[in-house]
Amino acid sequence: MRELSERFLFTLSLSDRYGRLRPSQILLMMQEMGGRHGELLGVGREAMLRRNAVWILARNEYRLLSSPRPGETIVARTHPGPARRTLYARYHRFETEDGRLLAEGIGGWTLADASTHRMISLPDVAALIPDTSDLPKPFGSFPAAVEDLEGDSVSAERELHYCDFDVNGHVNNTRVGDWVCDMLGAERLRDAPVGHLIVNYAREILPGGPVLLTLTTRGPRFSLRCEREGALLLSAGGALGEGA
Repeated sequence: MRELSERFLFTLSLSDRYGRLRPSQILLMMQEMGGRHGELLGVGREAMLRRNAVWILARNEYRLLSSPRPGETIVARTHPGPARRTLYARYHRFETEDGRLLAEGIGGWTLADASTHRMISLPDVAALIPDTSDLPKPFGSFPAAVEDLEGDSVSAERELHYCDFDVNGHVNNTRVGDWVCDMLGAERLRDAPVGHLIVNYAREILPGGPVLLTLTTRGPRFSLRCEREGALLLSAGGALGEGA
């Protein structure tokens, strides 16, 4: 199965206060579908652990073109790209049943040793990735790097709570979608959604006290840094207003 296709019913529980699909939900669909497709291809979590390896998400990027309406079905498709040494791209496309494009995304994954978390190359895993060169790709071949903006900045400490952490014992990568929205606030998001989001993950966020979030805005563009004791944990950036 070169491509995985699934359907999701868009309900208000998946939306923000203005009825739009939340960024964290887009990231969650990308994460969950990638994991399920990996299992089908023989490169899922358990298969990797048997090789003493783990998948680590290095970057994420999506563009929102249109938000679904409550009650609409989201048709989601994903397929992997070819391995580039230790880098693996995964492509995502979200449409309505009548073919209206909602969003496109790219995940950038690496393989790491389960004990040391150092990047490794596993040719036998790369060989299991099917040839998808004829399938459509979104806006790029690999997620972009976040640009640190210069502009108006505001910082806030964020306490980490039970629901921030996943089964791996660290903050789930999708939580950054909510953090971005919380920092941008209702006034900015009232008339314009997060239409473009890039996330670069620097290191896993483990329990151990609050993190410092710093948001910088310049017009519709924004960048966010998440740090703890001066160490960068992740950065995010993008723009408002590209979706509806």
